[in-house]
Amino acid sequence: MSRLALEEVRKTYGRGKNAVEAVRGVSLAVEPGRTLGLIGESGSGKSTLGRICLGAEPFDSGRLLSDGADFAGFDRERLAEFRRKTSIVLQEPELALNPRRTLGQSVTEPLDVHFPELPAAERRERAEHAMELAHLDPGLWDRYPRELSGGQQQRAGITRAIVTEPEFVVLDEPTASLDLSVRGRILETMRELQERLGLSYLLITHDMATVSALAERVVVLYKGVAVETGEWRKVRHDPEHEYTRKLLSAVLTVRQAGPGGRRKSQVTKPLR
Repeated sequence: MSRLALEEVRKTYGRGKNAVEAVRGVSLAVEPGRTLGLIGESGSGKSTLGRICLGAEPFDSGRLLSDGADFAGFDRERLAEFRRKTSIVLQEPELALNPRRTLGQSVTEPLDVHFPELPAAERRERAEHAMELAHLDPGLWDRYPRELSGGQQQRAGITRAIVTEPEFVVLDEPTASLDLSVRGRILETMRELQERLGLSYLLITHDMATVSALAERVVVLYKGVAVETGEWRKVRHDPEHEYTRKLLSAVLTVRQAGPGGRRKSQVTKPLR
């Protein structure tokens, strides 16, 4: 059974002549402990689908299923459980952190919301454990976001995402705003957390290197339509749809000369 699934979901913004079909009959499934990559250019519907998967965006038709149960039929208790078991890592880590709150206050906030009955000492213990899992030094507890590096801010965002012990996490361009030197370490942390905690990821990205690092399967979106779905290795090496071939051709491999010789790096050209 899929951890989370969408069946023939449709979403339109606006009405009449101003109507925009953001999602047009998309179906997808994220399996327990696995990563599904959702790839496509800006405006393809990726972020809308991410919000729908979190129950944060109403949709016009179709179904959202959590462990086989229809989201539309959740009562208050079941909805609260769904909220606790789903979370997100944002593209811009500073958006997850209140500049007026210390790191410790920020990473315990999800526990304050979902587990208000826990004593403050236990909430701190859980938060510090989550920080350690995310490779974030608990010694930074009293620091403010402005006092953290970009990598530390993203690890704080990851801590917030895992502190309630979720089962499903949306990764919305999780490394796009980070320096290249930091990206690889963040992706390694995400893989480590998935293996250790059994997390299911929906990876939203246009960066093929990130897809290769995390995803087993992908859904390719084009103007709100899922034009191709399959194992990433097959899609990458033998794409069936013309748009998928165009998307993959935007990944350029270049050789850059350096003082110590030549080195090879992969550059992903953003699609707009």
